[in-house]
Amino acid sequence: MSANLFSRLDPFDCQKGDFDYYLEQFDHYLDLNSVEDEGKKVPLFISSIGQDAYKILKETCAPADPKEKSFEELKRLLLEYFARREFYRRNQRPGEYTGAYVNELKRLSLKCNFGAFVHDALRDRIACGKLPDDKTSATPAAAPSTSKGQTQPKSSVPQVVQEVAEKKTKAKKTVAVESSSVVVSPGEQQQKQPKGPKPQKGPAGQQKQHKCKICGHEHKEAECPHKDASCFMCRKKGHIASVCKEKANKAQQQQQQPVQVHVHVQQNTGVKN
Repeated sequence: MSANLFSRLDPFDCQKGDFDYYLEQFDHYLDLNSVEDEGKKVPLFISSIGQDAYKILKETCAPADPKEKSFEELKRLLLEYFARREFYRRNQRPGEYTGAYVNELKRLSLKCNFGAFVHDALRDRIACGKLPDDKTSATPAAAPSTSKGQTQPKSSVPQVVQEVAEKKTKAKKTVAVESSSVVVSPGEQQQKQPKGPKPQKGPAGQQKQHKCKICGHEHKEAECPHKDASCFMCRKKGHIASVCKEKANKAQQQQQQPVQVHVHVQQNTGVKN
């Protein structure tokens, strides 16, 4: 080994770095400086990895001292440590299928050297990191802007579907109460009505707003916050479950009358009265 070393390695970044790549750089560093003595590799490796990585190495080797280990043992200990940390931090991501998540865990376990414990480790990681079934196909939606330019928190597709269903149920109950009300006399009809939102006019009145094909609300498709969402019923991109045609077909097969059709019937009855 030359008296003056060429170049100098930066300390390993324990938060964002890949230790496999760092070891490749260190091997090139040893070749560049013609370091072949195993006794020199250990102190050179310890002094190059940085304080954070050395702290991990010292805790992993305890109660032994890292300098008492061989260079290959030190590399193996750190490789297993960072591989297992990545394995146990890997959770299923929104929109990631369960099969793809399991395969990714199997790939990460190859570097962990679990041995006979590998099946137990995979089982525990899947149980702790797997998302609920109603969130595995959820795609994060764009955050809609408020009137003051502030952004609202993002909502997942199941939450949006639940909100739409609650609105439809509320509208159904309101129309049912109006249609079952008693008929009042003409004198009573002329009394001043309480202030409130004006009822929407039919086709002969004001023009209805454009109904979005992606989520069913009244706005343009280009402005829809779910335009990049994927339906968790049919797994197709471009709409959500509340307007899914396959969902409607399944509902018809089960002889369940759609809520929207029932609401329209109630409204027409109210107009005739």
